[in-house]
Amino acid sequence: MVVANNAIRLREIREAVIADQGTFRNINNVSLTTIDRVLRRNHMAMKQLYRVPFQRNSDVVKEARCQYVERIMELEVEGAHHVFIYVDEAGFNLSKVRRRGRNLIGYRATITVPGQRGANITMCAAISNDGVLCHIPTIGPYNPERLITFLNALHESLIPPEERGLLRPGMPLFVIIWDNVAFHHSRLVNEWFGVHPRMMMLFLPAYSPFLNPIEEFFSAWRWKVYDHHPYEQMPLLNAMTAAAQEI
Repeated sequence: MVVANNAIRLREIREAVIADQGTFRNINNVSLTTIDRVLRRNHMAMKQLYRVPFQRNSDVVKEARCQYVERIMELEVEGAHHVFIYVDEAGFNLSKVRRRGRNLIGYRATITVPGQRGANITMCAAISNDGVLCHIPTIGPYNPERLITFLNALHESLIPPEERGLLRPGMPLFVIIWDNVAFHHSRLVNEWFGVHPRMMMLFLPAYSPFLNPIEEFFSAWRWKVYDHHPYEQMPLLNAMTAAAQEI
C-alpha cells in the first residue's frame, strides 16, 4: 500500500487492513502504533513528499527521450565533429542568508533582515567537456533579447574571428542543448541560429532535466556561491564568478 501510494496515512492503512478480510483474515482492529512499527521494521519511514508531474514517465515522454538519445548518437557518428554544449538558466537571490544559527535552548535563533526581499539575479551559463564556457548574470528573468546577448558572447568565445561566418569541412559544429522554455523557441533565437552556420540547437525531452549535466553544475554552484556570500561578505556577482572558477 505504501509503495503504491507514498502519501497514504496510517489511518487509511488501518481502514484498508480491516476491510480486506482476504489478505488480513480475522483482523478486526489494529492500532496505529502497530502499523507504524511494522512499517519501520520494513524500512519505511516518513519523508518529505515531492510532487512529480504524472506525465514525467508516460509512454510519450519515454519515446521522446529515446529519440533524443538516438539523435545524439547520430550526431556523434557524422563526419563533422560535434561539440555538445549544455545551456540553462538558474536564479540567485540577493537576500540569501544563513538558514541555521545558534541560541539558548528554548529560544529561536533570529537575525535582523531588511523588510523587502532582495532582487533576483538570473545566471545563464554554458558548459561542455572543457568546463564553464560562458556565464552572464542579469537582474530579473532572462528573455529572448538577453538570451541573444548570451549567445553572442558564447559564439565569440567558441569561434575565432577569422572563422566566423564560415562553414568548411573539418570545422567543428557546436550543438546547444537546452530545455523547452518558451523563449528558447522565439523568433529572435531561431533567426540567430539561422545566421550562425556552425551553431545548432537541440531540445531536451519534456520532464527530463536529469539529461542535462548543467543541472548538477548549478546545484554545486549554489552551494559554493553561498559559501562565499554572505559568510565572507563577498558581493553576490563576485561570489558567482569565484564559485564557477572553483568547480
